[in-house]
Amino acid sequence: MQMQSRMTPRKRSYLDPIHHDIVLDRHDPSDRLIIDLIDTPEFQRLRRIHQLGVSNFTYQGAEGSRFTHSVGVMYIASQLIQFLADRSPEILENRALILATALLHDIGHGPYSHVTEKILGYDHEDWSCRIILGDTGVNKVLSEFDPEFPHWIAGILRKERTPKYITNMVSSQLDCDRFDYLLRDSYLTGTAYGLFALHRILSSLEIDHDNDRIIVAGEKGQTAVEDYLFARYSMYQQVYYHRKNLAARALLSRIIKRARLLKDAVCFIDEPTSKWLSGQHLEVEDFLFLDDQQMTYHIKRWATDSDEILRDLASRFLNRKLFNATKLPWMNIQDVDSIKAKAKSMVAATGLDPDYYVAIETTGLRPYDYYRPNAKSPQTNIMVRTDRGEIVELSSISPTIEALVRGSFDTYWLIYPSEVRDQINEMIDSHLKSAVR
Repeated sequence: MQMQSRMTPRKRSYLDPIHHDIVLDRHDPSDRLIIDLIDTPEFQRLRRIHQLGVSNFTYQGAEGSRFTHSVGVMYIASQLIQFLADRSPEILENRALILATALLHDIGHGPYSHVTEKILGYDHEDWSCRIILGDTGVNKVLSEFDPEFPHWIAGILRKERTPKYITNMVSSQLDCDRFDYLLRDSYLTGTAYGLFALHRILSSLEIDHDNDRIIVAGEKGQTAVEDYLFARYSMYQQVYYHRKNLAARALLSRIIKRARLLKDAVCFIDEPTSKWLSGQHLEVEDFLFLDDQQMTYHIKRWATDSDEILRDLASRFLNRKLFNATKLPWMNIQDVDSIKAKAKSMVAATGLDPDYYVAIETTGLRPYDYYRPNAKSPQTNIMVRTDRGEIVELSSISPTIEALVRGSFDTYWLIYPSEVRDQINEMIDSHLKSAVR
């Protein structure tokens, strides 16, 4: 009995606020692979990267990590496999591959997730592949399970491998990644915008083997998917593009801009961060050193820097003295440029450097676009098998989705410090009134 108590438990449970008990069984080879991947240093690093970037400045509960999200995506993938196996049992042969890909899809995220990805212009999916293929614990675990797994998973993430329906499960308009982050982000932010009927959607999906893709079966599934798309739209409009989120992102970008200009003249910067901010080549080991905690520590040190601009920006970030963000509705780029120039003059009059205290944010350039089948580079279209047996694109049979995807949602936002809030609001109001005339 004493010897039995020292043995590794057969099952491991993750108590998740969205999916409740996520149970993995070591006696199942696929589950054992997932447990071993979760225990690698590279995956544990995701505990130190916020799922929602800097949204915790806006929503006090938005403290979830890429770790919990990635485990959630893996769990949804396991549920989807079970549903798909009812009609396509051969998918079970790829269960380990699908679960590992779902788990590792975000392992390449950097500090503050998509926020710094946009600021610095790197690709987290490229880093995911580099980590999976590199000299890492993840690569070792995958290679011991199957020597081909690292290359297969990287190929799936790069959308280069077949069957393509496996890629669809992880990266498409209806993928396990989006299913989890909508439900999870809605929960973390204390909102109901991202709620939808996950079980109904999963049970309505099937594999279209003739075209190597995942499709929605039946009108009940179609209705659930329509709700999901509107939930996604609402989360972008109400949460991801909340004005305070935009202001926090703009402030962080200005901190990084100033630190990059100063380079080694800042009071403190370690080698991986210096390489990362300056765009130098990073080895996988360097990149894995980066996380939210390490970046926040730099900002704390910069709040005491001798450079007045960096010191002030860093202090504002740490103490949530965020910039203001004002929407510029119905304006073309010429109007936006004119308003930005006037705002810069007002900021300069207060003694602040307008190059660091005025910015334009746009919600048109988004890491995840909501559904647009007619975009120049469309993402995977959602195909529906109707009750009559026809396979058609969703917006062609759904008036509500057709109206949604035809709309234009690009918006400009003026970002500026609170010191000039009244003057800028008056200036924008005056500009809008003159435009109406």
